[in-house]
Amino acid sequence: MRVPLSWLHDYVDPGLTAEQLADLLTFGGLEVEAVLRPSAGVRGVKVAEVAAVERLQGSDKLRVVEAFDGQRTWEVVAGAANYRLGDKVPLATPGAALPGGITVGRKQLFGRVSNGMLASAAELGVGDDHRGIWVLDDDAPLGAELADWLALDDAVLDVSVTPDRGYALSVIGLGCDVAALTGAELRLPDAEAPTGDPGVPVTIVDPDRCRRFDARTIRGVRVARSPAWLQRRLFAAGMRPVSNIVDAPNHAMLETGNPVHAYDLALLAGPRIEVRTARPGEMLVTLDGVERILDPDDLVIADADGPVALAGVMGGEATEINDATADVLLEVANFSARTVLRSARRHRLVTEGSLRWERTVPAETTTLAATRCAALITQTAGGTVVGGADHYPAPTAPITIRLRPQRARDHLGMEVDDDRQRQLLRSIACEVVAEQDGTFTVVAPAYRPDLVEEADLYEEIARLHGYDRVPESVPSSGTVGGRGREDAARREVRRALAGGGWTEVLTFPFIADDDLVALGWDADDLRRRTIALVNPLSKEEAVLRTSLLPGLLRVVRHNVNRQTADVAVFEAGHVFIAPTAGDPGAPGGPAGVTLPAEPLMLGFAACGNFESPRHDRPGRPADLYDLLGAVDLVRRACGRGSLTSEATAQTPFHPGRAARLRVDGDDVGVVGELHPRVSAAFEVPERTLAGEVRLDRVVAGGVTLARGRVPSPLPGLRFDVAVVVDEAVPAAAVEAAVRDAVGERLTACTLFDEFRGPQLGSGRKSLAFALRVDDPGRQLTDADEAAFIDAVERSVGRAVGGQLRR
Repeated sequence: MRVPLSWLHDYVDPGLTAEQLADLLTFGGLEVEAVLRPSAGVRGVKVAEVAAVERLQGSDKLRVVEAFDGQRTWEVVAGAANYRLGDKVPLATPGAALPGGITVGRKQLFGRVSNGMLASAAELGVGDDHRGIWVLDDDAPLGAELADWLALDDAVLDVSVTPDRGYALSVIGLGCDVAALTGAELRLPDAEAPTGDPGVPVTIVDPDRCRRFDARTIRGVRVARSPAWLQRRLFAAGMRPVSNIVDAPNHAMLETGNPVHAYDLALLAGPRIEVRTARPGEMLVTLDGVERILDPDDLVIADADGPVALAGVMGGEATEINDATADVLLEVANFSARTVLRSARRHRLVTEGSLRWERTVPAETTTLAATRCAALITQTAGGTVVGGADHYPAPTAPITIRLRPQRARDHLGMEVDDDRQRQLLRSIACEVVAEQDGTFTVVAPAYRPDLVEEADLYEEIARLHGYDRVPESVPSSGTVGGRGREDAARREVRRALAGGGWTEVLTFPFIADDDLVALGWDADDLRRRTIALVNPLSKEEAVLRTSLLPGLLRVVRHNVNRQTADVAVFEAGHVFIAPTAGDPGAPGGPAGVTLPAEPLMLGFAACGNFESPRHDRPGRPADLYDLLGAVDLVRRACGRGSLTSEATAQTPFHPGRAARLRVDGDDVGVVGELHPRVSAAFEVPERTLAGEVRLDRVVAGGVTLARGRVPSPLPGLRFDVAVVVDEAVPAAAVEAAVRDAVGERLTACTLFDEFRGPQLGSGRKSLAFALRVDDPGRQLTDADEAAFIDAVERSVGRAVGGQLRR
């Protein structure tokens, strides 16, 4: 929002320089990004009258103009021809200064001397039109310094307005803040209610979207260029002057914050105007010349022939103000912020008006905006206001807020006594009444729809009292900071995996239902219960993920397609499982809302070499044991006791090449080699490895810092045992039986050989384990070794039906 300082002074003058006021507003929560002076440096440019014009001999375009400044006549050469005898124009005589450090001099052209120049609006920094000379108002004082007459030294405040402070997108709204921050007197203009017959009845079909509609009719206007002061003011505020009938509504909008639109009354089809939603198939050619197909959700202003404006966004070309316009109908309405926002985004049409509606414009400003606009039109274009009507079906009730002064002090962390709080709130036109229990009843002013709850008043008290006066102290929360146990556990897991050669990735939490079908899961699988996105980015990202695998496999494909064949990645993240009927869902949701389950998962994917080739050995391809090792790293990082695995044929893995994992007996997930059909569906290499584990189950309770085993000072026993079992018995079951037999003194148990042969019998296999047993209290002997072997034989026989191979 650009606000010329002289315009602001029409309503409040705190007696500060532009820079001082910029600092004050910035400390008051309205950042002033810059103080601009677009016409700074204009000196020696006077108001002159065109006394004579002749063509310059030798040139087809140039003219010699005699310009009289009230004292003498100056002969200048000009290229433009948009002026007539008697017009008032800006004359820059030799030695005059223009913006940008330009000094005007004499110049000889085709044998004639040009004593300076006639200036355009662009050359003076008061407009963007450089095609012709700036023709001034007829009442411009002859010989007057243009800089003094138009206040070209006027500073312009470039204010950055946050979305919650829409009131500051107006000169008066900004003036209210200046008055509150400085204590200067605020002079507000009068607002006059419409009287008489507007000539065109107005019907509000949808009062929820159009709360108010003030219609005023002005007859007998004359369309012309706006006065110089109005052109300069609009340009300084960032808008292009067009004509008096168009500029007046823009001036009223910038001044009051309420957008105004003017229709050519003769181009409206009777008998009435309706504010309604668009009908199927309706179209509107907007003022920018674009034909727009309207949506049934769009709110429009319509006459008997159809829509004439897209409410709150832009008017229609069919009723546009033109040079022949004689009668005008002013529309000063109040539209729903949500309605205008959706229409503007739908049609990709953001205007100065829509920006204000999106931030909520109070309905109480319509009368003031209509009064100001009508007065400016009659002042600059003549005409008479012959009638008007104010349609306000359901007046907005004022917002009442209960304020607890002590609670405000507690939240702000500084002492602001009750009287000071009352004074600050009253400075922004709040009604404040002290209650017997020490609280305040505060009625928010109509121009501040952003004040809706007690916390908003805390913010107002803080910014009006001064953010720079807030003490630099951190209030005590009563709790000790730091990471929680489970958060620390997740951090340790990431560190451990990164140290083990895995790379962490982050993928989008959105997948497609087709991804789950490609993984081979049945329709009744929990992971097929997805939650659809209301506005998905694409078909491939239409639902919330129920598994990390699709995202990880896309990472693998992305890298392989870019000639990075060796990939080993992991991701820790939540998945989302939709609740079924009768399912209470996850805790913590509001009443009547069932939240989805969000388990924390850890996913892996790998292909190519896990260990790169070296000069002394070839590369080692990734295999199932790398996944098992990764999960074991996770177990160790969390201080969990044991990891066991057993073969599984679960989809989407290759039968016999996948393992179900348990940590301390808890089922945590499955890892393995992908089935070839799944690899082909995701376009990843054959024998790609992947898997998921329930990280929330592994890190439950946080990191447990287990004490390391104290090494025995005495030599331990090292011996091997070979157990013959049926082919179907998992090695993990045999290992568990061995560990149970030896007990706590067992420090290592490693499977180092698997053998099958005719001497074992059909359907039998031999598993050989290397054992180490330590006892820090005494020296173990051969008798102890024999006892351990006997215990192993009894244990495997009882647990898995095995026998020792001697």
